[in-house]
Amino acid sequence: MASQETNEGTAPGELDTRNQGQVEQVSESSLAPKNLSVMMYSDPGRTSWLVRRVLQQPERGRNADWARGGEVTHQQALVPLRDDATLDLDEAKRWSAESEADITVIITEIPRMAGERPKTAELHFSDRLAIISLPALGPWFILNSLRRELHRVVSAFLHESVEAARQYGGYSAHVEPQRGDDTFFISPGRVFPGRLWMTLGMVAANEPMWSLPKLSGVFAAAAATGAFGIFFTTIWEMASFLPLWRLAVVSVAAIAIVSAWLIISNRFWDRSASVGGAREAAMYNISTVVSMLTSVAALYFLLFVSILVVGLLLIEPGFMSDTLGSETSFLNYVEIAWLSASLGTFAGAVGSNFDDSVELKNLTQGSRELQRYPKDEEQR
Repeated sequence: MASQETNEGTAPGELDTRNQGQVEQVSESSLAPKNLSVMMYSDPGRTSWLVRRVLQQPERGRNADWARGGEVTHQQALVPLRDDATLDLDEAKRWSAESEADITVIITEIPRMAGERPKTAELHFSDRLAIISLPALGPWFILNSLRRELHRVVSAFLHESVEAARQYGGYSAHVEPQRGDDTFFISPGRVFPGRLWMTLGMVAANEPMWSLPKLSGVFAAAAATGAFGIFFTTIWEMASFLPLWRLAVVSVAAIAIVSAWLIISNRFWDRSASVGGAREAAMYNISTVVSMLTSVAALYFLLFVSILVVGLLLIEPGFMSDTLGSETSFLNYVEIAWLSASLGTFAGAVGSNFDDSVELKNLTQGSRELQRYPKDEEQR
C-alpha cells in the first residue's frame, strides 16, 4: 500500500455501477483496479495522528490490506459544519469530486447519529464517498476499529454492493438505507446503548489524560499552595486529626469544584441550539464533565505524589513526632500530602486564569467544533 501526504489524487479507474446492491462472487484482488486510488481527508489533531498510524504501521491482521495495494493520498483538513450543527455534506461531496480519486474517505471526530444509533460510517455510492466518524468507534482499540471500517467501505465500493459492507465488516454491524437510493449508513452492534458508546468515544477524542500540559497554570498554582502543607505544622495537626473519610470528601470536593470552574469559566457547557438538539447537548456535556473530572483527578494524583515525595525528604520523623505529640508512621506523611493536595487543588482554579486560552479551546469536543462553523466576513 503506497501512501503520500499531498493534495494531489490519482486519476480514477473505471468502475461499473450497474450491479449496485448485489454481491458478485469475485475475489477481492480481481476487483481492485491496478491504478486504484484512495483519497483520505482527516480532521487535524488526534484524528490525523490515528490516520498516519494506520498508514505508517506495518501491515498485519485481517484488515491490513484495506486499500488493496492501491495508492493512498492523505490530506489534513478541518471538516466543516453547517449552521444546524451537522456535517456539511455538500462540502464533503465537493472534496470528493475535486480529489478525482476512485474512492474518497473522510475521517472526522464529529459525532454522527441516526436516531439512537451512532453512525460509524456513511456510504455515498454515486459520489464514491465514505464518511467515518471516530467517536462512533468507541473508546477502545481505535486503530483496529478504524482499519476495519476502512476495509469495510473500500470493499463496499469495489463490489458496488452494500451487502459487502456487512460481509467484510462483520455481520454484527447494522447497514441501513439513508435518504437517497444510493446512500447507506453503518452502525455497530448493540453491545452498549448507542448514545453511551458514542459518548465514551467523545471522551476518548478529548484525550483527558493528555490534556495536563494545557492545564499548566492550574498545576503551578496548586503545587505552590500545596507546598505550604509541608512547612506549616497546623496542617500536619489538622491532617492527623481528620478521619480518612473526611479527607476523601475534601479531595472529591476539590476535584469537582475545579472541574466545574474550568467548564464554567471557559464556557465549555454546550447549549442544545449549538449542537443540534437536547439529546446531542447531553452527550456533549456528559463527555465534557467526564473529561474534565479525569484531567483534574490525574492532576490531583500527580500533586499528591509530588507533595508526598517532598514531605518524605524534608520532614524528619522525630520532629513530626514532637510536633504531633505521638509516634509517627508513613500514614502521617500520606495524610499531610492528602490534605495539602486538596487545598492546593482548590487554589488551582485561580491558576486556570493564566493558561493559554487558545490551548484550552481544544480541551472538549464542543469547543473544538465551534471552530468549524462558517464565518461571516467580520469573523474571518
